[in-house]
Amino acid sequence: MYRLLLVDDDERLLAAMKRVLKKDGYQLMFARNGSEALEKLDKKNVDLVISDYQMPGMNGVELLSKIRELYPDILTIMMTGVEDVKIAMQAINEAGVYKFLLKPCGSEVLKITVKRAVETLELIRERDALLEKVRARDAVLNRLEKEHPGITQVRRDSNGFIIG
Repeated sequence: MYRLLLVDDDERLLAAMKRVLKKDGYQLMFARNGSEALEKLDKKNVDLVISDYQMPGMNGVELLSKIRELYPDILTIMMTGVEDVKIAMQAINEAGVYKFLLKPCGSEVLKITVKRAVETLELIRERDALLEKVRARDAVLNRLEKEHPGITQVRRDSNGFIIG
């Protein structure tokens, strides 16, 4: 089960996102501003944060930049009602957001965006698990090479066949 933190100062929008996303089996948490979101992140593991841009105290880019710094494994999405290329670029370049959505965002767009984000998280986790396996196997090969110099070397003939 994936944990999502939804951050917006608009209670109605949070309620609407809850209605849309709870049907898909996500564990949902809510915050009304950046500092409340950071407090929740300190207490619970979260996979995905969806944040509004315009909030009191700390805007969405500031929040998501802080999340990127403190929790680099969390994927982030920014939503805003402000059509501003500068904000979108700032969100991508400074906060590393996965996706930028304009409000109002239809329920299907939200569902599909979250689904794609979760699929991306799964791929990242699979990649990391495979990299860890490769590192473990490399460590075994390095240990064997130290104990038995030349054991990992393969000699081949002119046709490419292994020579025993």
